[in-house]
Amino acid sequence: MIAYALARTGSVKEAIIGTALGNLLVAIPAYFAWPWLARIPIHLLQSIVGVLLLWLGVSWLIKSVRRKWHGQRPGWVENPLRAFPGSGESEEMRFSLFKTLVMTKSASIEAFEICMIVSALAVASEAWDAALAGMAAALLGTGCLVIALKGTLHHLPEVDFKLWTGALLASIGFWWLYEGLVSWP
Repeated sequence: MIAYALARTGSVKEAIIGTALGNLLVAIPAYFAWPWLARIPIHLLQSIVGVLLLWLGVSWLIKSVRRKWHGQRPGWVENPLRAFPGSGESEEMRFSLFKTLVMTKSASIEAFEICMIVSALAVASEAWDAALAGMAAALLGTGCLVIALKGTLHHLPEVDFKLWTGALLASIGFWWLYEGLVSWP
């Protein structure tokens, strides 16, 4: 959604390059780190990922409830670079390294969240191939969905999506934390 908002400002190249760089910055180290994850005791990994998902889910819930309470939408929907004067839509249409870095950071955070969930599932189930294939299919499907819904994404209720996604992540995080602590030696 952030890449779509940035592309709407006329920065399509920056959104595409930043998304690709952000995903690569997480995917390459994750590829080499995954074999080592199998050596970590599952209860420890479940506990760590559980805490991270619980924290992420609760923070999304709090932010979404606050926005619903005040009837607000995220600022990046209207202007993704609102906090940075001089980087708006009126700028000439030349490549911006700054916008690329903003998108790279956003994509890296999203990719890290995905890797965190996929890694925990893959270690727990010992089904690396299935987990990676599922992740690739989800990323491809999401990309196709964004392209197909190009004109209508601006009107989606992203606060509601974030609210329910936060509830889902917090629930999964709580469950994994519980599972990790219960099976602790």
